[in-house]
Amino acid sequence: MDEAAWKAFGEWVEQLRIRSGLQVGEVAERADVSRVWLQEIRNGGRGVPGGWRLPNPKNESLVRLARVLNVHPESMLARAGRGTATGTAEAGAQVDDAGAAERIRELEERVAQQERELAELRQLLKRPAGREDVS
Repeated sequence: MDEAAWKAFGEWVEQLRIRSGLQVGEVAERADVSRVWLQEIRNGGRGVPGGWRLPNPKNESLVRLARVLNVHPESMLARAGRGTATGTAEAGAQVDDAGAAERIRELEERVAQQERELAELRQLLKRPAGREDVS
């Protein structure tokens, strides 16, 4: 995509943000991207010494942004000039897989913590009544 196309894309993203009623920081936080990254997308790039640098966002980041702004990831990726529907579905699946893996890790940690707490409680129950361990 050229500079004009990226600027049009950025305007579209900004319209979606306004429609969502979210502040820039809220969108960035919910999409797990930096405010600077989001600003670059909204502006269609950024000025650098000697010219203009076009954005080059990862598909996964665009998919997360689409979900926050309540648009189909395929629409977001297509407007950003990214591949076919198959490619967009794969990008969405990668984000879902990464999120699922992280959720599994979180749940495993919680289960391990609960197992430790249960073991401690079982030890307390095994002690004779009326005797407290003063450590």
